[in-house]
Amino acid sequence: MKQVMIIVRPGCYFKTKQALSDNRFFAMSTKEVLGRGKAFVHFTSGEGKETSVVNEVYENALVAKKLIEMVVPDEAVDSLIQLVLSVNSHGTEGDGKIFVLPVEESIRIHTGETGEDALV
Repeated sequence: MKQVMIIVRPGCYFKTKQALSDNRFFAMSTKEVLGRGKAFVHFTSGEGKETSVVNEVYENALVAKKLIEMVVPDEAVDSLIQLVLSVNSHGTEGDGKIFVLPVEESIRIHTGETGEDALV
């Protein structure tokens, strides 16, 4: 089993969530997060011009993102990643990130089911 952490732009969240549901990836936890990558944060001015914010106040500015966390069987990871990439890859900085981590065990509290049986 793997935990997949998917960080996407807020504007892509509902489209991503719908694509996941359409492809039978139902179980997930989501939350709003703030973060940034290695590049400076870019904002669009009221006139539609993109500007880099590099002054002291905004040098470490954080951008709002959505985090989707899922635990899936090992064999589902590749298709999940391809699905997320197809919806969120626009070829621009800030499209998001995907992290895949190992999961040793899962337990459904209600029934006591363990392993992949607890995921479905």
